[in-house]
Amino acid sequence: MSWEALFSLQGHSPYLLGAYGVTLLLIGLEALVLWRRSRARRAPRDPARRADRMAP
Repeated sequence: MSWEALFSLQGHSPYLLGAYGVTLLLIGLEALVLWRRSRARRAPRDPARRADRMAP
C-alpha cells in the first residue's frame, strides 16, 4: 500500500489509520502504567512518608 493511498480520505484508509492510532495509544498507555508500577516498587517503603501522603 502506498503512502498516498494510506493517507487518502477515500476507501478504508481512515479506518486503518484509526485502528493503528488506537493500537499505538494503548501500547503507550500500557508502557506508562508498567513504568509507573515499576517506579512504585523501587521506591523506599517509609511508613512515615506514606502516612503523610494519605492524610487529607
